[in-house]
This record gives sequence, C-alpha cells and structure tokens, in this order.
Amino acid sequence: MAVLQFGRLGGVPHGDGAWPRVEYLLILAIFYGLYAAEGAAPLCGLICGVVYDLGNLNEMVGTHAVPLALITVLVVKIRLSIFREHFVSQFLITLLAILGFSVLEVITRLLVTAPLDSGSVWSTFGHLAANAVYTAAVAPVFYWFFFRFQPLLGFTLHGSRGRGHEGRR
Repeated sequence: MAVLQFGRLGGVPHGDGAWPRVEYLLILAIFYGLYAAEGAAPLCGLICGVVYDLGNLNEMVGTHAVPLALITVLVVKIRLSIFREHFVSQFLITLLAILGFSVLEVITRLLVTAPLDSGSVWSTFGHLAANAVYTAAVAPVFYWFFFRFQPLLGFTLHGSRGRGHEGRR
C-alpha cells in the first residue's frame, strides 16, 4: 500500500502533482480498524501513519501517525454499531474517518508548526477532504480485495453479526 501511496496511482493529474489522490495507507488502516482485533488495529494505524510520514521526506514524523492511530481507535470503538460488510457503510465510515483524520492532521500541524499546503489551513483541509471523497469511493473495492487475503494480512474474521440466526431453520 505504501508503494501505491507514494506512486500516486489513481491520482488525477493537476498542476504540479496528482490531486485528488487515493490515500492507500489510510484505506489499510481503516480496514484494520473495521475488521482486525482491537489491539492490532491502532497499531496498524500507527505503523501506516509512520510509513506515511517517512515516505514524505519533508514531513515531520508524527503529523500523520498520531492522527491516523487516533482515528483507527475511533473506528474500532464504533465498528459494532454499523453493518461493516455493506459497501455503503464502508464508503461512509471511510469518508468520515478520513475527514476526521484530516481535521486531526491540520490541528497536529498547527500544534507542531509543521508546514501546511500553500501555508493555509483551509487549503490543506480542502486537499485532504477531496482526497477523502475520492478515497472513500474506491475503498469498498480494496476492502473486497483484502477479504480475499485475510490470512496474509494476519487476521481472520469471527463471523458477521447477520449470521446469528442461521440455526433457526
């Protein structure tokens, strides 16, 4: 996912770079938040955030890692309240999680005086919000793909909430 992230695969060519773009590392962290064990998900969010920070050589380490770990914890806390297997739920939770990540990232950048896009809070949040919509649109496809490689990703699902009534036939 890091290679896809930094290769900007799927990014729309715009000016001097690709924007909006798909946030692949955020998709992976949110997927773990939705489906992995409670202890593994925040760790995955932190690791994905550190990789994101280290891949952007001009970034301060932590400007992505801390917000992504916090958002992953939030996703873990609310995941039983939603129907995770439906693509609309996956779209919405991904969109809301990345928008929350965007707010936290802007706040973190302001607190540690990290550089902002074009020096503006609104420009930075605007770019991240556009990325959130674009990423949420493709996230269900990636989640479907990740389900096919559960053992490779290091976890197994314990069944969905909808399967509890199959024994009553």
